Order: sequence, then C-alpha cells, then structure tokens
Amino acid sequence: MARPSRRRRQEVSSGGAPAPGRRAPTRAASSPTPSRYRTQRVNIPRPWWQSPWAWGGGITVVVVAVLVVFVVLANQPAKGTSSSSTNQPVPASVLAAVTGVSPQVSTTIAAGGLANPLEPVTGSPAALTGPGGEPQLFYFGAEYCPYCAAQRWSVVIALSRFGTFSNLHITMSDSTADDYPDTHTFTFYGSTYSSSYLDFAPVENADRSDNPLQAPTTAQQALIATYDVAPYSSQDSGIPFMDLANRYIISGTAINPQLLQGMTWQQIAATLSDAQNQVAEQIIGNANWLTAGICKVTDGEPGSVCGSAPISTLESQLTSS
Repeated sequence: MARPSRRRRQEVSSGGAPAPGRRAPTRAASSPTPSRYRTQRVNIPRPWWQSPWAWGGGITVVVVAVLVVFVVLANQPAKGTSSSSTNQPVPASVLAAVTGVSPQVSTTIAAGGLANPLEPVTGSPAALTGPGGEPQLFYFGAEYCPYCAAQRWSVVIALSRFGTFSNLHITMSDSTADDYPDTHTFTFYGSTYSSSYLDFAPVENADRSDNPLQAPTTAQQALIATYDVAPYSSQDSGIPFMDLANRYIISGTAINPQLLQGMTWQQIAATLSDAQNQVAEQIIGNANWLTAGICKVTDGEPGSVCGSAPISTLESQLTSS
C-alpha cells in the first residue's frame, strides 16, 4: 500500500523534546498548547478485484509481486536491530504505571491545561453499541502514526478505569524524520478488552512500516465517512479518530507528540507518577477528559470512577449531544 499523504504538522513553539531520563519542563504561559494535534490522512483502499487493471494486468502484477517479495526479504532488518524491540508484550512495570495512575496525581492534574477534545455529535443518530448493548468506543488508527502513538497512552489509562486489557503490546511510530519519528507507544492490534460498562472496538489500519493490518468493517467505514469529516475533523479520513457511542467524536490528539521524542516506554511511564511533569500533565489530562466522556455515555457508572474528582467536574463541562 502506498504511503498515505501527510498533513503538515502544526508548528510547536514551545521547547523541544525532554532529554531521556529527565523531567520535562512545565508549561510556559506564553506558549499555549494547541487544542489538537492532527494526523496523517488514511485512504481506505477498495477491494483489489474492483480495480480497472486487476484482470488485464494480472500477469504483470504476478511478476512484479515476485520481485517485490525478493526485495522485501533482502531488506529485512537483522535480528538484534531496534525493530526487534517492538510488538513485544508490554513490560510489567510499564503496564502497572499506565493502568494504575494514582488518584491523587489524576486529581492534581485534572484537565492538565488541555481544552475539551470531545466534540458532541449533532442530531440524534442511533447509539453506537457493542454486542452486549454496552456503549462502544470505536478507535481508528495506525501503528506508523505518531499522533496515534501519543493518543494511545491516554486511551489505555482511561479504558483501564472501566475494564481490563489483555495481550497489549508495545510498538513505535514510523521513522520518518520530519514527523516525530519512533514515538514509543502501544498497539491495539491483537489485544482484547473486557469491561462491564464499555465495548472497545479498535482498528489498527497498518503497522509501523505501513503494511496493512486491519480493515474497518462496512459499518465502521460508514462511521468514518460520516464523522471523520468537518465539522468534527479538520481533515477528512484522518487518524487517530474515535467515535464514542455516536455521542462524541475525538479527532486527532490533544497531546503534543514532540514531548515524547527520545523517550522510551519506561521513561514515559515513569512520568505518570509526577503531577508536575509536562508529559504526565498532557497524557493524564487527556485521559481524564476521555474518562469524563465515557462516564457521560455510561450514565455515571461505575460510581467509583465517575463520581471521583476530577472526573465529575470535567463531565459537568461536557456539552450533551
């Protein structure tokens, strides 16, 4: 699949990436964080048999495919290279940090200085629900995308308050030098999520090398076509894209991916216990907004999450759809 076109990232005037192992500086009042960091555009390809050259050029395609296989195999990274550290199970210390954020740290951070990223859906669309009738959160992203990489940290924190992940793995965004390369993150590909309150339906469209992973279903493509467009999105068919029960749309990420540059999974996870760290402020602040949105669609359940500070305060600030 050809590399999707990229939208130029928003310029970031504040600082640079924090040095590995060092605490990131706190926000400067003169450099406000943009409300959203948008993503690459994703083209959802049509089935190959619908292509006009699928049959007439069949023999040529076979020959080219064989050549491509040889080229790809010849350029596979040797064992022991940096790519071998990706798509491994999440280290226990990282998983513990991201699924067990201290309530005190969360309360202190609150919104983390971030604007509300949830856009209420207009009209009265049918509720988006899972197989058991629970409100569903649909996520559409790709492993190569650095904006998705930043967003997943908040998604894992928020969803872990309502249920449990299993088979969660780590990965990195792609190595494109001009677009926050090798951002350390998780992948939802192959993972499962169990909750009594919420259904989670993630689609990782491609891996970090832009090889196809998952294709959205027909129903999910309809959601993308309907809501991953203006006025909910600044760019049609961009990622990351999330639809929360057809009541709220989350387009892009409120997290500045530049803050994660040069940091390992362990270093990012270690910031989550420090309420004064700018990385923690943005990741947890974004997670708190998402948690408030989930509480809105679960009718405040569970009370232990939705009735706690600062979630109840943030929920009261959300516009009802």
